[in-house]
Amino acid sequence: MAVVIVATSIIWKLAADQGLSLYLLPGAVFSGQLWQLLTWLPAAAPDVGSVIFSALIVWMTGGSLEGLWGARRYLRFLLVTVFLAGLLTLALGLVSERVASTFFFGGNLLSSVTWVGFGCAMWRSTLLLFGFPVTGRTFALLGLGFTLLNVVFTSPVVLAAHLFALALTFGYARFGLPASLFGRLSSWRLRRDLEKRSSHLRALDGGRRNVGSGSDKFLH
Repeated sequence: MAVVIVATSIIWKLAADQGLSLYLLPGAVFSGQLWQLLTWLPAAAPDVGSVIFSALIVWMTGGSLEGLWGARRYLRFLLVTVFLAGLLTLALGLVSERVASTFFFGGNLLSSVTWVGFGCAMWRSTLLLFGFPVTGRTFALLGLGFTLLNVVFTSPVVLAAHLFALALTFGYARFGLPASLFGRLSSWRLRRDLEKRSSHLRALDGGRRNVGSGSDKFLH
């Protein structure tokens, strides 16, 4: 993923110089450039600092998160989280002209959700950050702080996409959403069906009343 961020950031920058936008511009998506919903995912903002920082975070912190979750779950977490954040940003662009006219870069979100996601996954465990022991919760909060600080000093409008992505990250890494939500819903439906099926049944008392000689008194 780190290599993909660097490679796509370079290629997307060259494409932008030729007049082809592969970043997410909500106004352009509304005009029919639907490919941006996918092409914006891997590329960071077209400046050296963003590309290097995003790649390093994904390489270092992402490696630990991949070891914890497995490659498939980690990759699914990255792509689905950033993709859903893009859809929510598009919805916001319907009511905000500033959002509709702002470019968004998925590579920057990939590094943010990786950092915060690892902290959330290791919530109560102790981690080493630059040699200092911190809890996973503190690690996640530091990632949130760095992300917000960087966004505010570059393009405050981009903050919306980051907040969407980090909220989804917190829900997934801490509570297993939406899988746990579906599990609870399935459990509730099963319990409701069982209650409906048993509503016509009548429990027998401990005596032998109304029970035949060959019957088990506990069956009803």
